[in-house]
Amino acid sequence: MRNLGIAIAGVTFIILMIKVGTDPDNKAKYLKLAKHVIIATILITLSLTLVEIPKYYFGSTVEITDGQLADMTIDKIEDKDCQGREVVTINGKRYVVTDTNKKIAALTDDEALHDAFGLYSTAKVVENVSYLRPFGDCQDFWKGYYADIEYYRDADGFIFPSSYTYPQYVNYKKEGGGIQ
Repeated sequence: MRNLGIAIAGVTFIILMIKVGTDPDNKAKYLKLAKHVIIATILITLSLTLVEIPKYYFGSTVEITDGQLADMTIDKIEDKDCQGREVVTINGKRYVVTDTNKKIAALTDDEALHDAFGLYSTAKVVENVSYLRPFGDCQDFWKGYYADIEYYRDADGFIFPSSYTYPQYVNYKKEGGGIQ
């Protein structure tokens, strides 16, 4: 903003100096306008510099609300989506926790874990699981209802891909692998 103001003032000053040279009858008027342009340039530079000082001096806490310092929220990524649901970042991508306290299970060792319904043996069941869906797919009209589940998060906070089988889940959790 400061550079734009200085550039406009500079162009205006040059035009006024050309006018002084080409129109000697109105020389006093153009010199007076040039003086005003120089004063305006100085004021623009000072005011925009003074506005930036608190940001550099105080860091990210420059806004004062209710008598307390608060973090700046411009371009800040929040950990909630438009509905107030938790947002988790995995490998630079954001995912929304759409469902919690779910039960996932598999009938065989080769089958990927998925939503448990009906009868399952208790040997291949993971309880208290949250579903993580892509952030962009969860902000439209359907709020993620049709979005694919890309990750699961168990009750211990262990995050694993939805393509895992039950043996993969158990092995990676024992080894401390997966995404945390």
